[in-house]
Amino acid sequence: ENTDTTDIRLDLAYIKLSDMLVPGLTATLGRQEILLGEGFVIGNRNAAFIAGDPTVTPAGPVGSIMAGDYTARKAFDVIRLDYEVAAVPLTLTGFAAKIVENYAGTTVVTGASDTGLDQDLYAINASYQLATAVIEGYFIRLQNARGTKDSANELALNTFGARVAHNVAAVPGLSWKAEGALQSGNVDALDAKGYAMDAGVGYAFQNITWEPKIGVNYLRYSGDDNDTDTDKSNWVPLYPDGSANRIGAISYAAFGPAAGTFPNGNGNTYGLQVIKANASIQPTEKLNINLAWFNNSLVETDAGMSDEIGNEVDLGLNYAYSEDVAMGLLFGYFSKGKAIKQGIAYSEDDATDAFEVVGTVAVSF
Repeated sequence: ENTDTTDIRLDLAYIKLSDMLVPGLTATLGRQEILLGEGFVIGNRNAAFIAGDPTVTPAGPVGSIMAGDYTARKAFDVIRLDYEVAAVPLTLTGFAAKIVENYAGTTVVTGASDTGLDQDLYAINASYQLATAVIEGYFIRLQNARGTKDSANELALNTFGARVAHNVAAVPGLSWKAEGALQSGNVDALDAKGYAMDAGVGYAFQNITWEPKIGVNYLRYSGDDNDTDTDKSNWVPLYPDGSANRIGAISYAAFGPAAGTFPNGNGNTYGLQVIKANASIQPTEKLNINLAWFNNSLVETDAGMSDEIGNEVDLGLNYAYSEDVAMGLLFGYFSKGKAIKQGIAYSEDDATDAFEVVGTVAVSF
């Protein structure tokens, strides 16, 4: 699947065994989708540029897609166990995934040296579900295994995180969420010390025509303030899903922590801060209109460099034509900031803003 010459790329192929050995224990084996929480850290196999990937090229891992939210192929090759505890509303999940499998002496990427390295992903997640809230905690490890390892491809990255989402019963329509994660271990002979956080609040107006909703969100990925020491303080992306909704439909592919193009082709080492405001209405039973504004800035900068990436506005129209057919239209506009003007090879007057129009049709069988 992870080569340049494969004609068929398999999406999903797994078997699921329920109540295996003991009631409540489920085993799922094969190529399957994995979503931890809202996908802030794990959710999309093809979403990120991963430091330490033995198959890496300047454009990212073979088969990866920089605009990862647009791919339907999100599955991992996984052995997964889920256990639903009978006495309490607690679900325990553990999995082991093969991210990259190489064989010494074979050519993985044209012009790249093959050390025979594999890359494995392990995770443990605990989810406690209440009537109006969910609390989750997780541990994730991404590592290079087997083959020849040296400082150029060292990878043993640990990620610890927790998530809370709550619908406030005392105020119908009010909800809030928060998620945070810390990293440790080694990436390319550097000590990983990155962090990430995502928090937001939303309100759905009650008993009002058109069902208006509003919300605000704050997102932060740490940056590295010193690239000459032995610390890697910027957040190292794993496999997030839904990044376009957190950072902007245009912005996330170029400026998010997984971006391979900004600022130096090896992920966003400057970090990222995003302030988002959004609103939506439901004029008819089938039509939904949503509007989101994103303010993106860098967390760390070089001397004389602006931290202002820019602002993005996304307008979305979603129409449920029938129970089986849904159509969507997205208008995105990105207004460049000073950091973009400083970083391109054109004068400020020549630098243009970005826009996109995306139409979608989804058919369910």
